[in-house]
Amino acid sequence: MARYIAKRVMYMLITLFIIATLSFFLMKMLPGSPLNAEEKLTEEQQAIVLEKYGLNDPIPIQYVNYLAGLVQGDLGISFAFSNTPVTDILMDRMGPSAQLGAQALVVGTVIGVLLGLIAAISHNGFLDYTSTIIAVLGTSIPNFVFAGLLQYLFAAEWELFPVALWGSFEHSILPTIALMIFPMATAARFVRTEMVEVLGSNFITTARAKGVSEPGIVFKHGLRNAMIPLVTVIGPMAVSLMTGSMVIEQIFAIPGIGEQFVNSVMVNDYPTIMGTTLLFAALFIGIILVTDLLYGLIDPRIRISGGGK
Repeated sequence: MARYIAKRVMYMLITLFIIATLSFFLMKMLPGSPLNAEEKLTEEQQAIVLEKYGLNDPIPIQYVNYLAGLVQGDLGISFAFSNTPVTDILMDRMGPSAQLGAQALVVGTVIGVLLGLIAAISHNGFLDYTSTIIAVLGTSIPNFVFAGLLQYLFAAEWELFPVALWGSFEHSILPTIALMIFPMATAARFVRTEMVEVLGSNFITTARAKGVSEPGIVFKHGLRNAMIPLVTVIGPMAVSLMTGSMVIEQIFAIPGIGEQFVNSVMVNDYPTIMGTTLLFAALFIGIILVTDLLYGLIDPRIRISGGGK
């Protein structure tokens, strides 16, 4: 196990190095510069700013300086927020995004698993068709459409929740509901498909013949096997949700990473764009490693050895 984890960590570092390199050179290929929005600056002032941030240096030197900073945990200084480290910006923005993502993932997954169970147990029945329709709608309709409807009904018309902004738990309810639709639909679809297949398996028939109760069959045997493919999709989805949905954060004016990323792209804030990209990649790769380790806990037949099996 230790050998396997060490090997995967090495692969993670190599992958992060490649992503950091690609994001750096892609930023250099973007048209314009961080000073495009500063129309009031004279040419002399622009030259001073470019010199301050090292943008006048040759690109290979900028690349080496960037990698040297990454090794020390320094993601650079934001162009949009003068003298503010990118690390501080991301840490300040992580809270709202992580809270929304965690709430949406937990609530959406729990409801989705319940819908999938109900659909599988009442296979080809009314509840099965109803759950399937909900799952299809959840995966087909974009979350920003649900966000607009939620704002109109629950905020503007009925005045039950705040329309936007961030300040209390009430401000997180509507964006959480908008974000949870997709994980709910995904979990329901996967659980329903896997449970129908598992409940029709020979070992389930054997368990029933041995007198195992129906709840034991559903939860101990059926759900445990159905959770394996669900864990596979929940991992990457968790990173996407917890690092913030750009559209949802823009709609609800939430000061999260997604909103910051959009604003950084608008003003060519290279360090913040690269830092956000690297953060997302690190979390994504880390979640994949955790997902692999969870396989062995969910299904004892899956063992991770030093050889990677």
